Amino acid sequence: MKWIVWALLVANLAVAGFFIGRSNWPQEDIAQTASLNVDRLSLRSQSTSTHGETPSSSVAASPALCVEWRGLDREEFVRVRQQLKSLAGERVMSFTEVPLNTRQWVIFPPLPSAESATAKLSELAAAGVKDAFVVKDGDWRNAISLGLYADVDAAQRRVLEVERKGVLGTRVEALPRQGTDFYFVIRSDDPDTLKSLGGIKQAYPNSRQSRVACPS
Repeated sequence: MKWIVWALLVANLAVAGFFIGRSNWPQEDIAQTASLNVDRLSLRSQSTSTHGETPSSSVAASPALCVEWRGLDREEFVRVRQQLKSLAGERVMSFTEVPLNTRQWVIFPPLPSAESATAKLSELAAAGVKDAFVVKDGDWRNAISLGLYADVDAAQRRVLEVERKGVLGTRVEALPRQGTDFYFVIRSDDPDTLKSLGGIKQAYPNSRQSRVACPS
């Protein structure tokens, strides 16, 4: 009988030890699980932050740059024109020839045919507009000239005059004065292209280049 009692006692101690030890096991598992979850949350947070940030060093689109090239005599101007044409074939750039002295031309824009231009001229005459004629050739063929003026103010006065007579749609164009000199305005989005102009300029020491705001 004693061995039965000892066997039961040992069994009871084993069961009690199991339940006492079990109370500590889940805490360790929970601590480990919580630690892993914290790491995962931290990684997600870092990943979200990395992908969600907007780079502060984002580069804005560079505006177009322009250089004025003045002071070329007429022979030099012709040579430089050819050099700029060659450069424009190799680089992304453009250039315009700007007259130093201009007059302001008031015109009614070109009409589809000579007949329609003549008819329009008759309408203007009937409205009391004088000193007008049809342009016979060139880029403004079949336009109606309403006069050449020394400056913009005088040209605008002519525009207002014909508008009071009911004529709308006239334009003011700048025309180079006869015998005027020209200068270049070179435009490019590439700073290296504009830097290369300095090398070309060395052959023309009396000329000058300057950075300017590009014409709108």
